[in-house]
Amino acid sequence: MDVPHYVADRIRAAVPEGANVVPGSTPVVAFGDASTARVATVGLNPSRIEFEVKGVWLDGDQRRLATHRSLGVETLEDASDHTVAQVLADCYAYFDTGRNPYWRWFRPLDRLLEASLGATYERRIACHLDLVQWATDPVWGELRAPVRKELIEQDREFLRQQLASESIGLVLANGGRVIDELRRSGVDMETHGVVADSKGRTTQIQVGHVGEVIYVGWRVNLQSSPGVSLELRDTISARVGDLASQGGFTLKSTSTPRLGERD
Repeated sequence: MDVPHYVADRIRAAVPEGANVVPGSTPVVAFGDASTARVATVGLNPSRIEFEVKGVWLDGDQRRLATHRSLGVETLEDASDHTVAQVLADCYAYFDTGRNPYWRWFRPLDRLLEASLGATYERRIACHLDLVQWATDPVWGELRAPVRKELIEQDREFLRQQLASESIGLVLANGGRVIDELRRSGVDMETHGVVADSKGRTTQIQVGHVGEVIYVGWRVNLQSSPGVSLELRDTISARVGDLASQGGFTLKSTSTPRLGERD
């Protein structure tokens, strides 16, 4: 596998001291294949559950991503090209048939992608990216504010370069914190109305552009905001589809092979 230089540099980046990064984990530069995706959902940072659950390290057929243990290394700072490629390959194959994706978290986003655009993570049409590529323990909301700020600043340029380098034409921001950080990174996202469900739960929709890339975001977090109903998710999906169409976004193909079907 050919690994872009900027991706290899990110994989080899030193673990920031005092940042509560899960020991033995690797930077998650993408969930799914960023090299073929036309759509990217964006969140805050990977969950520690991608690597361990209730103190038990995921291994064997339960392993989701590369770890220091699976790679046989103690650090990635001086990793070989082969090891770096292994890290990236596990990221790109995250949704492969027979693997163990964290569907409890990704399913709401995947359903939104399919309902609004006919895209899915499994077919390499969509991928998920994060503002920060390190998994942390405790979770993002429980980290000290200076730690969150440091992690965001360290990874800001990588995400910017990733979105500029790949063939992603539509970026979907999941939650107000993600929208706010994208705006701090130079994405001019403005409020584009409000959607609501029949019980009055509402969320702002925000839209922006960087070159030909369309950014659409909603200020609730589909997985963790209280009271996010299926109806509200469906309403957000419909608005995403409308805005993507109005912006001229179309998928190049809906016949992309599933992960595992390629040579």
